Amino acid sequence: MSTPRSGTAAATPAEPGRIVASKLFAPPVRPGIVDRPQLLDGLLSASESPMVLVSAPAGYGKTTLLALWRARDERPFAWVSLDASDNDPVALTAAIIEALGPVLELDAGLGAALAVPDPPLEDYVLPSLADACLEADRSFVLALDDLHLVTDARCHGAIGYLGARLPPGCQLALATRTEPALPVASLRAHGKLTEVRAADLSLQAAEAAAMLRAAGVELSGDRLGQLVQRTEGWPAALYLAALSLRGREAADDFVEQFAGTSRHVADFLAEDVLARQNAELIDFLLQTSVVDELTASLCDELTGGSDAEVKLRELERTNLFLVPLDEERIAYRYHHLFVQFLRAELARRHPELVPELHRRAWQWYRGHGLVSRAVTHAQAAGDVDVAAELVAAGWLDMTERGQFATLRTWLAGFDDEQVEGHAPLAVAAAWISGLAGEGERAARFAAAAQRGTWSGPTPDGCASLESSLAILSCAFGLGGLSGMSAAGHMVDVSEPATSKWRPLGLAVYGASLTLKGEFATARRVLEETVQLAPEGTPIRSFGLAYLALLELHEGDEQQALAHALHAYRIAEQPGLRNYLPSVGAFAITAYLLTRQSDLDAAATAVERAYDLLPRVTQAYWWQMIQSRILLGPALAALGRKDEAETRLQEAAALLEEHPDAGRMHEWREAAVSEVRGRKRPDELSEAEQRILRLLTSELTLREIGRELYLSQNTVKTHTRSIYRKLGVSSRAEVRRAVQERRSASPG
Repeated sequence: MSTPRSGTAAATPAEPGRIVASKLFAPPVRPGIVDRPQLLDGLLSASESPMVLVSAPAGYGKTTLLALWRARDERPFAWVSLDASDNDPVALTAAIIEALGPVLELDAGLGAALAVPDPPLEDYVLPSLADACLEADRSFVLALDDLHLVTDARCHGAIGYLGARLPPGCQLALATRTEPALPVASLRAHGKLTEVRAADLSLQAAEAAAMLRAAGVELSGDRLGQLVQRTEGWPAALYLAALSLRGREAADDFVEQFAGTSRHVADFLAEDVLARQNAELIDFLLQTSVVDELTASLCDELTGGSDAEVKLRELERTNLFLVPLDEERIAYRYHHLFVQFLRAELARRHPELVPELHRRAWQWYRGHGLVSRAVTHAQAAGDVDVAAELVAAGWLDMTERGQFATLRTWLAGFDDEQVEGHAPLAVAAAWISGLAGEGERAARFAAAAQRGTWSGPTPDGCASLESSLAILSCAFGLGGLSGMSAAGHMVDVSEPATSKWRPLGLAVYGASLTLKGEFATARRVLEETVQLAPEGTPIRSFGLAYLALLELHEGDEQQALAHALHAYRIAEQPGLRNYLPSVGAFAITAYLLTRQSDLDAAATAVERAYDLLPRVTQAYWWQMIQSRILLGPALAALGRKDEAETRLQEAAALLEEHPDAGRMHEWREAAVSEVRGRKRPDELSEAEQRILRLLTSELTLREIGRELYLSQNTVKTHTRSIYRKLGVSSRAEVRRAVQERRSASPG
């Protein structure tokens, strides 16, 4: 049993989905950077190539080349400097949308469509973004720097999707150390790829001489050739050599001192550069190397000083491998190779200082609401409780933004013992595992949380650990419907009206009461759910769907249909269509529409439910059962009787696994009777027979609707069904089919 704890990481309200502004600024071209006219001419002349790939190891000037290209090209560049937080398809897409905002006319709904638990990336966001690119009134370049930091397959899929759909004159530019998971060979074979590789980026003697001159160094032709040869033209090594040679009298001797591979050259030169700085600056460089992005405020926090802004400007002035990340010179980073060396030196010289520096970093990031970076540094500092509390506080916001890849990265920074030893983190891990369909893992973490203790409200805003566990138990149906409703009752009495958790807790509590047949209490709970949940939110849709189910079983089909259609309209929003709990809204709507003989609309609702049904896992077993019970009769009404039987057999198998399922047992039996008692798929319904009689007349469909008090759309739906069942395609063929039936009938 873990010891009682209360919060220790209270902070400025976090913004887990916030995009750091400096990510969207292209690094400015600094004085002294060697121009690459031949490479730039090649890039400018290849403007019709949809994709540009700049691929080389660290230190070859990939970012610099893109910055030089941007300065020469008349087209606007939408720039994203990628980092580890972008290894999440939702975060990556959000950053790309933000970068393209100044270039394209983007629908404001794109951002909203990402801020949901299961964003419709492939179904809506990416196609809409591609359409906006096609409609752009000017050509542009989308530049993604440091692509090697993004390894998620869905991320590469999103990049490839957009790259394949850019209009002529627009380009996707990728800078990476590794080969991207894109169809490079196919693009190359079809002439759709421009490549710049390490051999292209290697500096020749004239370019190396220009670099050295910019640093105030002159070498003889022989020594320059020797230096280029020994560095293999590697720009980073040559630049470090320039810094090392600056102010030396015996330049020739220095060039003779090193040999071997370019990696050894870089280590040697970096050490030499560091040794030539004063002690105060060395301490500054080492202590600030633990973070990826430098600002004066953060550097002062790390060093305990107050002059970081002056030092950063001086480092930039002396070209000591500091890269500005914005035009205002607010944010910087060290060159990748140099920071790797600095971190190794810090660990060698001051290993005891490393955890403390990460601790200072997480404190700064937490205070500025940058949760992902705070989590990373808290874990690096070994501050498990702080990292756990940050994750426990931030997981819900990340879930609502659909950033599950980021959540998995956060959790991977803990071992299972650490997760199970921190009750709110165990609750978060149970939710994340359950939503991912890992039922056993979710149950294990939930059990661990129940063994733990916590004093006061939980980091994610629940009134108490007990209430947090009750919401979890209710949502996942732990302990059957009896346990689910008992947990829901606890939420009802413990979470105040102002709690962000109360609508969710009441929604699943109301669902459990409905499924148990306790309709009076269920109505009160669900009506409060709908009242508390804002319009257009998934919880409101969920509450309306279960109100519709309740009213269906109380015999008020018209009111049930009204609530179901309201729930459906919310769930049908692009941002919510992929949200798994929406399956209930789609299923109840499909069933009720077939009861109204609105078969076309019902078929659409069935397909919406089918999109989600395979993904609804055992974590929501009660949703799996109820959706299948409703879909059975709906499918039968659509003439898909075999599918209907299959869905109801699946419901029966699930009910055997979960016997404490309230009235779903009898509802399944009723659904089976409804399916088996239904007419043959090719047999006309009574409504269709009434319309058939008028289809043989000269009345228009509108006039038939008026005659039968039906809408024109309903008449059209029935007419299409009649055509299908009679095997005809026109009213003339209907008349012939009716005449043939009459002729064939006895008497």
